[in-house]
Amino acid sequence: MKLDGVWVATVTFFNSDGSVDYENFRRHCDYLIDQGVSGLVPCGTTGEGPTLKSEERKKLIEIATSCGQKLNKLVIAGCGGNSTASVLQSILEARDSGASAALVVTPYYNKPTQEGLLAHYFFLADHTPIPIVLYNVPSRTGVNLLPDTVAQLWNHPQIIGLKEATGNHSQWLELTSQSFQPNRFLLAGDDDAYATLAALGATGIISATANIAPAVFVKMGQLLECGNFKEAFLLQKRLLPLVRAVFSETNPAPLKYALNRMGRGANCLRLPLVPVRPATQSILDQELKSLEMIT
Repeated sequence: MKLDGVWVATVTFFNSDGSVDYENFRRHCDYLIDQGVSGLVPCGTTGEGPTLKSEERKKLIEIATSCGQKLNKLVIAGCGGNSTASVLQSILEARDSGASAALVVTPYYNKPTQEGLLAHYFFLADHTPIPIVLYNVPSRTGVNLLPDTVAQLWNHPQIIGLKEATGNHSQWLELTSQSFQPNRFLLAGDDDAYATLAALGATGIISATANIAPAVFVKMGQLLECGNFKEAFLLQKRLLPLVRAVFSETNPAPLKYALNRMGRGANCLRLPLVPVRPATQSILDQELKSLEMIT
């Protein structure tokens, strides 16, 4: 399985009564695939995965897989959690629902040591039927998956990728100075760092902002693949104000507002997340208008 280009951390849409809007989710997946993205990543942070019931997760992954199959696009399912046994169960269910790989964030709240992270991921890799993509986002989990730990995890054949979202340039340099084994992939996890990490050796991105600007991210990916870093960085800088607006409040609340303004879905979230404040709405409106996404 090759991990390159733009993978979208897919939003989960809800109805006003709190139920999952599966039909709008299907339309959104079809739209993203038609825009040329490499694949979909449902049920992660952007998909409000922690609030989803098992049956909801299964159906969302099935829908994403069905949409992707039309153009041979694959699905990486968000399977994070802080109980190793529960994460394994999520991976097994994701496999049965059609996912080709599992995105597994470092366990949050219980804050394992590096030895604990090794034990967690090696246990999962030993028992999973599909490949694992590591996900390091200390701002959400409170624990940092260090480069030396990643280097050890690369040795397991079932661990094929890392979504790197530390925003730490020194850590990026250390990660990209490692000798990567064949079929190991580093993916940007920060939407404002795609071009930077690609210049250092990353092969792609798992992006939240690509829910509202998929074509722009796909264009950036094409420029990076061709080695046209100058134009790619110009595009990255052009997107920066929008990315900052999207992450000015907790993801995916700003995305839900933006998608609603674009006529793509209801601005509904599950508690404990709530819609963005009026000041954030104004900033998002301004950035969407500047990129001609709304009038």
